[in-house]
Amino acid sequence: MKPLAAEMDLNRIVRSADPARFFASQFIPGIDRDDIFALHAFDLEIRKIIRTIREPVAGEIRLQWWREVFQGTRNAETAASPLAHLMLDLTQRHSIGPQIWENYLDGRIFDLYDDAVEDRAAFEAYAGQTEGTVLQLACLMLDRGQSTSASQVSGYLACVFCLWDRVLQPVLYTDQPLTSQRVNRISRYLPPELRDASGLVANPYLESEAVDIERAVSEVRVVAESYLEKARAAADTVPPTLRPAFLHAAPMASQIAKLHRLSQLELPLKKAGTARLIWQLWRSSKRWPCF
Repeated sequence: MKPLAAEMDLNRIVRSADPARFFASQFIPGIDRDDIFALHAFDLEIRKIIRTIREPVAGEIRLQWWREVFQGTRNAETAASPLAHLMLDLTQRHSIGPQIWENYLDGRIFDLYDDAVEDRAAFEAYAGQTEGTVLQLACLMLDRGQSTSASQVSGYLACVFCLWDRVLQPVLYTDQPLTSQRVNRISRYLPPELRDASGLVANPYLESEAVDIERAVSEVRVVAESYLEKARAAADTVPPTLRPAFLHAAPMASQIAKLHRLSQLELPLKKAGTARLIWQLWRSSKRWPCF
């Protein structure tokens, strides 16, 4: 492991925040693994900013700091930040243009505010800027010459990750009440027609929502599965060198499949234990598509 990566203990950072990404990354060849860990640690750091800030402007200031790191105008501060230094080194070694980071950070600005996506195209664009950028960068690091062959799969899976991370998980894995504020935060990622069909529309006059969870999850699941099917149909274009970049999608796809029998499951759902997660990833690594 590179000295800066060791100093940051990227393993601990990624494992504690996202076990699926951590254990899936163990299937990546050692020469590339540190860079993938750094990429995931950066993405998780941005997620932490989104999750913890109280005022959108404060979040924009922190995202702007990262823009300036990638633009090379924060050199003194970059040297004092192990993650920033690591990301700048990674950017230079892999010849990643600053516009890629600009697109990613532009997408993350949406997370800071309460605006809803305008339509399906806007949702897919947001997914591509955020989750899609991370997937494509992982492909670029694994095999630059072949990375564009995975763009379709990355785009479709990015939409699934967004629906899973922003909508389904917050509903299924928490015992917090669905207040109007929470419903707004969750449903704003859904295109209008899916928002209406799912019933995830907040009533400003009620503090808590009487949401039909089964209906909401069913409607979102159908759309998530349609993107998964498109990703599977396009998977033949992805060469073996890039396939490890998508392994962490396997547990998500498995959980989405189980939602067909939501009425038989006890809510809130419990996340898979470490042993089961590793076993599931190992089995998924033996087939393609793995999701």
